[in-house]
Amino acid sequence: MLTRHEQRGESFHSALSIRPPVLQLCLLGAPQIWWQGVDLARSLPDKQQALLYLLAIEGPGQQAVARTVLARMLWGEWSDEAARANLRVALSHLRRVLPGVLDIDARRVGFVGAGAAVLSDLALLGDALLPGASAACRLAGARVWRGELLADFTLPGCDEFERWCAVQRQRAAGMALALQRTLVRACEAAGEWDAAIRHARALLRLDAADEAAHMVLMRLLAGQGERTAALRQYAECVEALAEQFGARPSACCYALYVHIHADTLPGRGEMFEQMAASPAAGAARPPSGRLTPIH
Repeated sequence: MLTRHEQRGESFHSALSIRPPVLQLCLLGAPQIWWQGVDLARSLPDKQQALLYLLAIEGPGQQAVARTVLARMLWGEWSDEAARANLRVALSHLRRVLPGVLDIDARRVGFVGAGAAVLSDLALLGDALLPGASAACRLAGARVWRGELLADFTLPGCDEFERWCAVQRQRAAGMALALQRTLVRACEAAGEWDAAIRHARALLRLDAADEAAHMVLMRLLAGQGERTAALRQYAECVEALAEQFGARPSACCYALYVHIHADTLPGRGEMFEQMAASPAAGAARPPSGRLTPIH
Protein backbone atom coordinates (compact mmCIF):
# COMPACT_ATOMS: atom_id res chain seq x y z
CA MET A 1 0.00 0.00 0.00
CA LEU A 2 1.35 3.43 -0.88
CA THR A 3 2.09 5.85 1.92
CA ARG A 4 0.40 9.22 1.84
CA HIS A 5 3.68 10.81 0.75
CA GLU A 6 4.14 8.40 -2.15
CA GLN A 7 0.66 9.24 -3.31
CA ARG A 8 1.53 12.95 -3.18
CA GLY A 9 4.43 12.63 -5.62
CA GLU A 10 8.15 13.11 -5.72
CA SER A 11 8.77 16.46 -4.04
CA PHE A 12 7.51 18.07 -0.87
CA HIS A 13 6.44 21.43 -2.31
CA SER A 14 4.92 20.03 -5.52
CA ALA A 15 2.97 17.58 -3.38
CA LEU A 16 1.57 20.40 -1.28
CA SER A 17 0.07 22.10 -4.31
CA ILE A 18 -2.42 19.29 -4.89
CA ARG A 19 -3.87 19.31 -1.38
CA PRO A 20 -6.44 21.62 0.22
CA PRO A 21 -5.01 24.16 2.68
CA VAL A 22 -3.13 22.42 5.48
CA LEU A 23 -0.38 23.42 7.86
CA GLN A 24 2.91 22.87 6.05
CA LEU A 25 5.98 22.58 8.25
CA CYS A 26 9.45 22.76 6.73
CA LEU A 27 11.55 21.52 9.64
CA LEU A 28 14.76 20.63 7.82
CA GLY A 29 16.99 23.68 7.56
CA ALA A 30 15.75 27.06 8.75
CA PRO A 31 12.16 26.30 9.84
CA GLN A 32 9.15 27.58 7.93
CA ILE A 33 5.46 27.40 8.89
CA TRP A 34 3.26 27.76 5.81
CA TRP A 35 -0.44 28.46 6.24
CA GLN A 36 -2.56 29.66 3.34
CA GLY A 37 0.45 30.95 1.45
CA VAL A 38 2.05 32.82 4.37
CA ASP A 39 5.16 31.80 6.31
CA LEU A 40 4.06 32.26 9.92
CA ALA A 41 7.61 31.70 11.16
CA ARG A 42 8.12 35.37 10.34
CA SER A 43 5.42 36.52 12.74
CA LEU A 44 4.66 33.88 15.39
CA PRO A 45 6.42 34.26 18.75
CA ASP A 46 9.28 31.80 19.13
CA LYS A 47 7.59 29.69 21.80
CA GLN A 48 4.45 29.33 19.72
CA GLN A 49 6.61 28.17 16.84
CA ALA A 50 8.33 25.76 19.21
CA LEU A 51 4.95 24.35 20.23
CA LEU A 52 4.21 23.44 16.63
CA TYR A 53 7.66 21.93 16.13
CA LEU A 54 7.29 19.83 19.27
CA LEU A 55 3.91 18.52 18.18
CA ALA A 56 5.15 17.72 14.66
CA ILE A 57 8.27 15.88 15.77
CA GLU A 58 7.27 14.17 19.00
CA GLY A 59 5.93 10.64 18.95
CA PRO A 60 5.18 8.16 16.16
CA GLY A 61 2.22 9.16 14.04
CA GLN A 62 2.37 12.66 15.55
CA GLN A 63 0.63 11.57 18.74
CA ALA A 64 -0.70 14.15 21.14
CA VAL A 65 1.72 15.52 23.74
CA ALA A 66 0.88 16.03 27.40
CA ARG A 67 0.28 19.65 28.36
CA THR A 68 2.57 19.18 31.37
CA VAL A 69 5.42 18.22 29.04
CA LEU A 70 4.88 21.23 26.79
CA ALA A 71 4.68 23.61 29.76
CA ARG A 72 7.84 22.20 31.31
CA MET A 73 9.85 22.28 28.08
CA LEU A 74 8.90 25.83 27.10
CA TRP A 75 8.38 27.56 30.46
CA GLY A 76 10.47 25.41 32.77
CA GLU A 77 11.93 28.45 34.53
CA TRP A 78 8.44 29.51 35.65
CA SER A 79 6.30 28.08 38.45
CA ASP A 80 4.01 25.23 37.41
CA GLU A 81 0.96 27.48 37.63
CA ALA A 82 2.56 30.24 35.56
CA ALA A 83 3.87 27.74 32.99
CA ARG A 84 0.38 26.28 32.54
CA ALA A 85 -1.08 29.77 32.17
CA ASN A 86 1.49 30.68 29.52
CA LEU A 87 0.69 27.47 27.65
CA ARG A 88 -3.04 28.28 27.71
CA VAL A 89 -2.38 31.73 26.23
CA ALA A 90 -0.11 30.32 23.52
CA LEU A 91 -2.59 27.61 22.56
CA SER A 92 -5.46 30.08 22.46
CA HIS A 93 -3.52 32.26 20.03
CA LEU A 94 -2.51 29.32 17.84
CA ARG A 95 -6.10 28.14 17.71
CA ARG A 96 -7.16 31.51 16.31
CA VAL A 97 -4.29 31.66 13.82
CA LEU A 98 -4.65 28.02 12.71
CA PRO A 99 -8.36 27.15 12.86
CA GLY A 100 -9.11 23.44 12.56
CA VAL A 101 -5.49 22.33 12.98
CA LEU A 102 -4.99 21.74 16.71
CA ASP A 103 -6.75 19.09 18.81
CA ILE A 104 -6.67 20.33 22.40
CA ASP A 105 -8.19 18.89 25.55
CA ALA A 106 -7.56 19.34 29.27
CA ARG A 107 -4.57 16.99 29.30
CA ARG A 108 -3.04 16.76 25.85
CA VAL A 109 -2.36 18.72 22.68
CA GLY A 110 -2.02 17.31 19.18
CA PHE A 111 -2.98 17.83 15.58
CA VAL A 112 -6.48 17.10 14.30
CA GLY A 113 -6.82 13.61 12.85
CA ALA A 114 -3.47 12.44 14.26
CA GLY A 115 -1.66 14.85 11.95
CA ALA A 116 -3.90 14.60 8.89
CA ALA A 117 -4.07 18.41 8.80
CA VAL A 118 -0.28 18.74 8.76
CA LEU A 119 2.41 18.00 6.19
CA SER A 120 6.10 18.08 7.01
CA ASP A 121 9.34 17.42 5.22
CA LEU A 122 10.56 15.39 8.20
CA ALA A 123 7.59 13.03 7.80
CA LEU A 124 8.44 12.67 4.11
CA LEU A 125 11.99 11.73 5.06
CA GLY A 126 10.61 9.17 7.50
CA ASP A 127 8.28 7.67 4.90
CA ALA A 128 11.25 7.19 2.57
CA LEU A 129 12.85 4.89 5.14
CA LEU A 130 9.81 2.64 5.56
CA PRO A 131 10.22 -0.97 4.41
CA GLY A 132 8.96 -1.29 0.87
CA ALA A 133 9.17 2.43 0.09
CA SER A 134 9.25 2.99 -3.65
CA ALA A 135 12.21 4.47 -5.49
CA ALA A 136 10.19 7.65 -6.09
CA CYS A 137 9.39 7.93 -2.39
CA ARG A 138 13.06 7.51 -1.47
CA LEU A 139 14.17 10.14 -3.93
CA ALA A 140 11.48 12.51 -2.65
CA GLY A 141 12.73 11.96 0.89
CA ALA A 142 16.30 12.72 -0.15
CA ARG A 143 15.29 15.95 -1.91
CA VAL A 144 13.72 17.58 1.14
CA TRP A 145 16.97 17.82 3.09
CA ARG A 146 17.88 21.52 3.34
CA GLY A 147 20.09 21.30 6.41
CA GLU A 148 19.95 20.27 10.04
CA LEU A 149 16.61 20.08 11.82
CA LEU A 150 15.35 23.49 13.01
CA ALA A 151 18.61 25.11 11.92
CA ASP A 152 19.50 28.22 13.95
CA PHE A 153 16.27 28.00 15.96
CA THR A 154 16.94 28.44 19.67
CA LEU A 155 15.03 29.27 22.83
CA PRO A 156 17.47 30.90 25.27
CA GLY A 157 16.73 29.84 28.84
CA CYS A 158 14.78 26.73 27.80
CA ASP A 159 17.45 24.15 28.54
CA GLU A 160 15.17 21.13 28.27
CA PHE A 161 13.93 22.24 24.85
CA GLU A 162 17.52 22.80 23.68
CA ARG A 163 18.53 19.31 24.85
CA TRP A 164 15.52 17.85 23.06
CA CYS A 165 16.48 19.73 19.89
CA ALA A 166 20.01 18.34 20.02
CA VAL A 167 18.69 14.77 20.21
CA GLN A 168 16.17 15.32 17.43
CA ARG A 169 18.77 16.96 15.19
CA GLN A 170 21.03 13.96 15.57
CA ARG A 171 18.12 11.62 14.85
CA ALA A 172 17.10 13.52 11.70
CA ALA A 173 20.68 13.61 10.43
CA GLY A 174 20.91 9.87 11.01
CA MET A 175 17.74 9.36 8.99
CA ALA A 176 19.15 11.41 6.12
CA LEU A 177 22.39 9.46 6.15
CA ALA A 178 20.57 6.12 6.28
CA LEU A 179 18.46 7.13 3.30
CA GLN A 180 21.47 8.18 1.24
CA ARG A 181 23.18 4.88 2.05
CA THR A 182 20.08 3.03 0.88
CA LEU A 183 20.07 5.03 -2.35
CA VAL A 184 23.77 4.39 -2.97
CA ARG A 185 23.26 0.65 -2.54
CA ALA A 186 20.18 0.63 -4.76
CA CYS A 187 21.89 2.60 -7.52
CA GLU A 188 25.01 0.46 -7.36
CA ALA A 189 22.94 -2.72 -7.54
CA ALA A 190 21.13 -1.34 -10.60
CA GLY A 191 24.38 -0.32 -12.27
CA GLU A 192 23.42 3.36 -12.07
CA TRP A 193 26.96 4.51 -11.35
CA ASP A 194 26.49 8.26 -11.84
CA ALA A 195 23.50 8.29 -9.48
CA ALA A 196 25.42 6.19 -6.95
CA ILE A 197 28.25 8.72 -7.05
CA ARG A 198 25.81 11.60 -6.50
CA HIS A 199 24.34 9.92 -3.44
CA ALA A 200 27.79 9.05 -2.09
CA ARG A 201 28.72 12.72 -2.36
CA ALA A 202 25.50 13.57 -0.54
CA LEU A 203 26.62 11.24 2.26
CA LEU A 204 29.80 13.25 2.64
CA ARG A 205 27.92 16.54 2.67
CA LEU A 206 26.10 15.15 5.70
CA ASP A 207 29.26 13.87 7.39
CA ALA A 208 32.59 14.82 5.85
CA ALA A 209 34.44 12.43 8.17
CA ASP A 210 32.45 9.30 7.27
CA GLU A 211 35.32 7.05 6.23
CA ALA A 212 33.02 4.34 4.84
CA ALA A 213 31.37 6.89 2.53
CA HIS A 214 34.77 8.09 1.34
CA MET A 215 35.70 4.49 0.54
CA VAL A 216 32.50 3.87 -1.38
CA LEU A 217 33.02 7.03 -3.40
CA MET A 218 36.65 6.10 -4.08
CA ARG A 219 35.56 2.68 -5.31
CA LEU A 220 32.77 4.09 -7.48
CA LEU A 221 35.01 6.72 -9.05
CA ALA A 222 37.73 4.20 -9.75
CA GLY A 223 35.18 1.81 -11.22
CA GLN A 224 34.18 4.56 -13.65
CA GLY A 225 37.79 5.00 -14.71
CA GLU A 226 38.21 8.21 -12.71
CA ARG A 227 41.34 7.12 -10.85
CA THR A 228 42.64 10.65 -10.35
CA ALA A 229 39.34 11.70 -8.74
CA ALA A 230 39.37 8.55 -6.58
CA LEU A 231 42.89 9.30 -5.34
CA ARG A 232 41.90 12.89 -4.67
CA GLN A 233 38.96 11.57 -2.64
CA TYR A 234 41.39 9.64 -0.45
CA ALA A 235 43.28 12.88 0.20
CA GLU A 236 40.01 14.52 1.26
CA CYS A 237 39.35 11.57 3.57
CA VAL A 238 42.78 11.98 5.16
CA GLU A 239 42.15 15.67 5.74
CA ALA A 240 38.65 15.17 7.17
CA LEU A 241 39.69 12.43 9.60
CA ALA A 242 42.68 14.43 10.78
CA GLU A 243 40.57 17.52 11.34
CA GLN A 244 37.68 15.83 13.16
CA PHE A 245 39.34 12.93 14.95
CA GLY A 246 43.07 13.61 14.88
CA ALA A 247 43.49 10.25 13.16
CA ARG A 248 44.65 8.69 9.93
CA PRO A 249 42.47 6.44 7.73
CA SER A 250 42.09 2.79 8.66
CA ALA A 251 44.27 0.07 7.18
CA CYS A 252 41.30 -1.01 5.04
CA CYS A 253 40.91 2.48 3.59
CA TYR A 254 44.63 2.77 2.92
CA ALA A 255 44.61 -0.65 1.22
CA LEU A 256 41.84 0.56 -1.08
CA TYR A 257 43.93 3.62 -1.92
CA VAL A 258 46.93 1.39 -2.73
CA HIS A 259 44.79 -0.79 -5.02
CA ILE A 260 43.45 2.26 -6.85
CA HIS A 261 46.90 3.81 -7.14
CA ALA A 262 48.28 0.56 -8.56
CA ASP A 263 45.19 0.04 -10.74
CA THR A 264 44.56 -3.37 -9.12
CA LEU A 265 41.14 -2.65 -7.63
CA PRO A 266 39.07 -5.80 -6.86
CA GLY A 267 35.37 -6.09 -7.67
CA ARG A 268 32.66 -3.83 -6.29
CA GLY A 269 30.40 -4.64 -3.37
CA GLU A 270 32.11 -5.25 -0.05
CA MET A 271 32.24 -1.57 0.89
CA PHE A 272 28.45 -1.48 1.25
CA GLU A 273 28.59 -3.85 4.22
CA GLN A 274 30.79 -1.30 5.97
CA MET A 275 28.32 1.46 5.13
CA ALA A 276 25.47 -0.40 6.81
CA ALA A 277 27.53 -0.87 9.96
CA SER A 278 28.89 2.67 10.22
CA PRO A 279 27.46 5.17 12.77
CA ALA A 280 24.58 7.55 12.08
CA ALA A 281 25.23 10.94 10.61
CA GLY A 282 25.34 13.83 12.96
CA ALA A 283 26.66 11.73 15.83
CA ALA A 284 29.85 12.98 17.43
CA ARG A 285 31.87 9.79 17.39
CA PRO A 286 35.46 9.13 18.44
CA PRO A 287 37.84 7.33 16.11
CA SER A 288 37.25 3.58 16.05
CA GLY A 289 40.04 1.12 16.59
CA ARG A 290 40.50 0.97 12.82
CA LEU A 291 41.70 4.56 12.64
CA THR A 292 45.34 5.32 13.35
CA PRO A 293 45.96 8.25 15.72
CA ILE A 294 48.25 10.99 14.47
CA HIS A 295 51.30 11.41 16.69
